[in-house]
Amino acid sequence: MSEEEISEASDGESTEEEFFPAQKIENFDEVLEEDEFDEIDEVEEEVRPERGAYMVLGQGDFSMIQANRGADDPGDNTLSEPQYICKYGDMLFVSDRGNHRVLVWDQFPEENGEPASVVLGQEDFADCLENRGITTTLDEMTSGLGDENLEGFTISKAEEDTLSQPAGLSVIDGKLYVVDSGNHRVLRWQGLPSEDGEPPQMVLGQDNLEDNEANRRGFTGSGSLFFPMGICSGDDQHVFVADKDNHRVLIWNKIPFGDGWNADVCVGQAGMDEREPNKGEFDNVSADSMSFPMGVAWDAEGERLIVVDQGNNRVLIWNRLPRENGQPADVVIGQKDFESRSVNMGLGAERASASSLYWPTDVVFGKTGLFVSDTANNRVLYWKEIPTENGQPADKVFGQTNFTDNKPNRFGQASSSTLNDPYGLFLEEDLTREDLGLDELEDEDRDDFEGDSQEVARRDDEEEETLFRLFICDRSNSRIVIWREFPDSAGKDEAEDEDGLVIDHPDTLLGDDDDDDDYDPDLIPEEVPAV
Repeated sequence: MSEEEISEASDGESTEEEFFPAQKIENFDEVLEEDEFDEIDEVEEEVRPERGAYMVLGQGDFSMIQANRGADDPGDNTLSEPQYICKYGDMLFVSDRGNHRVLVWDQFPEENGEPASVVLGQEDFADCLENRGITTTLDEMTSGLGDENLEGFTISKAEEDTLSQPAGLSVIDGKLYVVDSGNHRVLRWQGLPSEDGEPPQMVLGQDNLEDNEANRRGFTGSGSLFFPMGICSGDDQHVFVADKDNHRVLIWNKIPFGDGWNADVCVGQAGMDEREPNKGEFDNVSADSMSFPMGVAWDAEGERLIVVDQGNNRVLIWNRLPRENGQPADVVIGQKDFESRSVNMGLGAERASASSLYWPTDVVFGKTGLFVSDTANNRVLYWKEIPTENGQPADKVFGQTNFTDNKPNRFGQASSSTLNDPYGLFLEEDLTREDLGLDELEDEDRDDFEGDSQEVARRDDEEEETLFRLFICDRSNSRIVIWREFPDSAGKDEAEDEDGLVIDHPDTLLGDDDDDDDYDPDLIPEEVPAV
């Protein structure tokens, strides 16, 4: 409408209904103000999605969590309680504990839920029985248990090509090693398997590929194993195995050449024939004791050994390769000192912190930094550099929005940013932006932050300095999640509610004053009563 028409209308008897026929508006200024606020609200609601994993295996998408995708039998694209993962070249290996098998991808997956190429431990992808369902009775074996009541007791029987609760994986000197935890042994293939059910050629922890008794006829020694879990090398020379239920880590200084090859050194025990947790004094933990070690990493360049001591809720670090049995560790994280072992540094199971651990499982280290799967806190912690001080706090957290929360899937629906019972880890480095698919996302990413030049520059610098791929076995979500970026939150010890109120502790009463300057970690009690 022209200005002249508006002027004529205003001189006559025309009303506001002619210009706003849908409704009568008494105050035109109020309409403008409301429209302006609506536009502001709409802008504020446009929040960029949280940064999380970019690919998932074992499930069709990030919201799915059922074992074997809810089917009775597994398939070539399903998982049930995956425990550990390893990548070698373009090949990917996953120990699928619930299905008693190892899945192999010949080529690195390009999309979510991509099926595996080869299965080990089973004849085909539809089988899932422990040791393929083969059983035996104790009176057919030299059990050495000395209990007549067990005569005729049926147990699972291993064969050369079967698996029971497979765990750690590693490719050492071009050969695949699989920790066959339930059969108390480590299997080695001559190379990289390429056929379903292909048998290994060598075994550690047993005399041959048919035996599967714990501690090799019941005698703890340098060549026996009892529910081993993690394995690593790092230099294609040394071999490290976390011998969980013997509460020690075994070290081979050279690659083993035959069945049952004896280890050279153990840490966690004073001698090869000992196996008690914390050396028989369960609560008297020390720098040279262990309780259920699960994960192990070897920094060949720095000659540092890193062990996840799960039962003591801590990670131990040796600054030099141990040369003698029972050599004590140099640094501990997850606890304030070597004599502490409480859950979350005494804060209890309901509340975590940047310095605490609760039933951790695995550890990986590289140029990017140190990563620890803090399993019962449903998160993965990250340190930019390997810690040099006891109780050193982490720098970032995966799976939670801050360092305080620790609920599985954040007590909500699973997503690319949540975790439930994270287990094994694998860190891949020396990558390019093209390897990670970051170049194709660059324009889209910049559009998300248009006008925020500082954020764009920060993200570019971070990606250039830390090009990595972190693989996480998200066990209770029956999936593998793959990250190529750090999460948005660096993690904070405080939990902040919607009104901006900072709550230091869930048990703190409103109105209570806490003086941060008076905080002393040494004053944290060993145990905090549950509320």
